[in-house]
Amino acid sequence: MSLESSCAAILRNAPSDRVSIRVDVITVDKTQMEKVAKAIDSGDIAVEVGNTGSQLGASYSSWKGRRLDPGEKKLIGKITVGSANVVNNVIGKAAVFHESVHALMDVADIKVIMHNDEVIAYLADAMYLKAMNMTSIGGDPLAKAIYAAAFKLIDDRKLLTMRGTKLTWSDCDALRDAIKAHPAYR
Repeated sequence: MSLESSCAAILRNAPSDRVSIRVDVITVDKTQMEKVAKAIDSGDIAVEVGNTGSQLGASYSSWKGRRLDPGEKKLIGKITVGSANVVNNVIGKAAVFHESVHALMDVADIKVIMHNDEVIAYLADAMYLKAMNMTSIGGDPLAKAIYAAAFKLIDDRKLLTMRGTKLTWSDCDALRDAIKAHPAYR
């Protein structure tokens, strides 16, 4: 299976179907993530192995508005993973899911400020992890604080048992504050 088809499969297979939330006007659920999977399948979102930086296991680069080189195909964006093996473990799959939520903003043409984009991506990522019975994350204390805030919101609002729960941005204040405290998001 190619890296692209493995990433698209993450969005189509369990436990991605358990992620079903709405924050303000942004919905992340199986139907919306299928749009990203189709964009990966069609090559409109590239997937490649490369450098994701010292603080990230995967990254998404939006190419909306990007100036193209002559003969270059217009893409929506690119998901970069640190290794082809990320699709073989829970943390790696959750990272792909997280970056795919960022890609969804481009696919669905949703405008959202950076910190709110991270809120929805981390919340979906944490729901994916929790659905896989993973409730703690290693790493630096500030990254752990982001996941702790996301897990708390999931538990408090019973997000994995009540599909399509609608949240407001203010419901996510503690998660946003934890994200803003991390140097990667300042």
